[in-house]
Amino acid sequence: MSFAITEWNLNPNRNWYAVISDSGSGIQVELYTTQANAEAGTNLVASGTGAYGAGTQIALTMDDAGTPDITLFNGDLDYHIAVTGGSGDAQKIFHIAPFVDLEEISDGIYKSTALIHARALYEINRHTHVAKERSLNLAGPFPDIPVGNVLQIQSTRRDMDVLATVTETVITGTPDSITAQVETVEYVDMVYNG
Repeated sequence: MSFAITEWNLNPNRNWYAVISDSGSGIQVELYTTQANAEAGTNLVASGTGAYGAGTQIALTMDDAGTPDITLFNGDLDYHIAVTGGSGDAQKIFHIAPFVDLEEISDGIYKSTALIHARALYEINRHTHVAKERSLNLAGPFPDIPVGNVLQIQSTRRDMDVLATVTETVITGTPDSITAQVETVEYVDMVYNG
């Protein structure tokens, strides 16, 4: 088995670093606000322990000098974190970024696993990333570029080498020329400054 976080119920909703280790008699969780503190074991915010196993629910206790104060994100639950792990598992540091609580999507069209996966990926990107949209004009002849394909866009002049998803392709032709306008989107992680 390997240490893993299966549930997260912590407020404030910000960047957190959780160190999960074997305490010798169970699973120990330590909470920090920076990776450097988590690696050094300094400036502990809160900690708690639980039994070995899957889905172990742990209520964290604030350290005397811990800051910021933590509460439960969902007050109906009585634990801050649920973890999985066994005796002798190697210590791990997990970075938990701020999460988004989205409304449930219930539509009869989402019966296919592929559609569910595509919609879930779209929602995650929409709420956790910035979308950089680009319009590229290509002169023919050009390869088949279907919607959904990933393009590598490179420019020495702009010092750019990125991957972007094709969202639309429009081919325009006249008696003298044929061109394609390709619309792309690149998702970039949002930086949290909290």
